[in-house]
Amino acid sequence: MLIDKIIERIENEKNCIENISNEIDNAEKETPIVQEMSKQAKIMRSFLNCDCKYYPLNSEDNDIICGYLESLQRSKDGSFIPIIVDISDNLLDAVIMNTVIDSDDDSESIMDLGIRENKKRDEFFKNGMIDFETGEVIERYRKNMISKDFSAGKELLDEMIENNREYFGGYELEKDELEVEDDPTADMDDLDFEEEMEKQGEILIAEISVKNPWEIFAYIPFGGWNDCPGNEDIMSISKYWFEKYGAIPFAISNNTLEYIVKNPVDDEDKIRFTEEFYAFCPDSVDKYMENFNIDKLAKKIYGKKIWHFCWN
Repeated sequence: MLIDKIIERIENEKNCIENISNEIDNAEKETPIVQEMSKQAKIMRSFLNCDCKYYPLNSEDNDIICGYLESLQRSKDGSFIPIIVDISDNLLDAVIMNTVIDSDDDSESIMDLGIRENKKRDEFFKNGMIDFETGEVIERYRKNMISKDFSAGKELLDEMIENNREYFGGYELEKDELEVEDDPTADMDDLDFEEEMEKQGEILIAEISVKNPWEIFAYIPFGGWNDCPGNEDIMSISKYWFEKYGAIPFAISNNTLEYIVKNPVDDEDKIRFTEEFYAFCPDSVDKYMENFNIDKLAKKIYGKKIWHFCWN
């Protein structure tokens, strides 16, 4: 599974970096997958307007991992932050609908603009390229988003936690309960997160030209549908989690969002973060077990270096 391979490499970053060139060389010796980039992938690449590595359907997990790690290594100069983007119509529609023409609350999205002018989505992206007028609108939106204050992440989570308080159950988790021999989750019921980072379509590794991880969502405005928080809330919470845990968004699809975590949750914060995890994305838990219990969830996510969120 792709997620397991990335975790394994993150566990020892030094060895990862040292072996990148060898892994890339080996990957290049294999017969490449020949596939024309789909219209959706061309539109997304044009929409992102940054350097992207393209991986067609059925690409090898190792090739994607090598591509991501190579980008991650180069990103240390501070010029960009890489993220794995799983291409789909739903994700493409979401980012287009969330990109607004002006900064006011009642602004039209570029999708609304197209409807008003009787344009279809693809007309904005002729041959996979954004037309000049639309490109200016997107750039203006991104600059406006990056200029906003996103310092209220903790307060937003406090509110979300309070709204979900009735579902949290007991608070009796003690440190020694986590010290189970070999596998601290061995006695847990079926909260396995087996669907983490399962590829659905073509993949882009986008090298987003931002300085801060939460600013990625100015380029990929995700959220605001069903129970998924709105994009600005995601940016605020991502800023808070980066400052507290070193969490960086590393993969996104139409309904999933994943973070690499530099400073995993420690014993002192385990209950608080478990509340945050559930309040941010109840769907990630509810679909795995019928009777939610915060103690059970805490044992599953305690100390993890990958956070996986999935909305229905």
